[in-house]
Amino acid sequence: MMRIGNNSQGIWQLLSGGTNTPFARARRSGAGGRNTLEDLLTGHYKNSHGVEGMVITKGSNRKRIMPMSDEMKQFVYNDVKNAFYKYNGMSGDNEAEQKRYSAAINNYLKTIKKEDRSATSWTLGQMKVNFANKVASAVKEKVPGWTYGKPIPSDVLDGIFADESIMSMVSGEAKGLDMKI
Repeated sequence: MMRIGNNSQGIWQLLSGGTNTPFARARRSGAGGRNTLEDLLTGHYKNSHGVEGMVITKGSNRKRIMPMSDEMKQFVYNDVKNAFYKYNGMSGDNEAEQKRYSAAINNYLKTIKKEDRSATSWTLGQMKVNFANKVASAVKEKVPGWTYGKPIPSDVLDGIFADESIMSMVSGEAKGLDMKI
């Protein structure tokens, strides 16, 4: 026979604010990328990687081009290049690679002013898409009928990635972005 009456004791402790509640542990700092109760109460929201300031709500002014370090532009460019050589323009299914990419982006975002982080993330995303579109167009020019995922001869990719117009996208100040807002 099950006794239901004693279960209310835990509920009363929770509602009365007793220290033996599951929420008391959530207040500790260093809870990884999760928002703690304190974060939620103070409005200091973080994304799943612990980066604060990643607000993407309507009217957040995140769709704006931000300046980018040359190292970060090169990093994004290298990721696109790797996707074409390794996965024929697809993103691939290597979870470890994806985690490394996300970690590098989020570590970079932590170096940016909190109010510019969301816009910087958006700019990085636009930059990646722009690089990929430019390379895909060049591949389609050289290999008629090519679509994403179909094999690309490595000499074709070598020629495309050696092209100055592709490389200038990395050295430019995000002005090469074809933005559609």
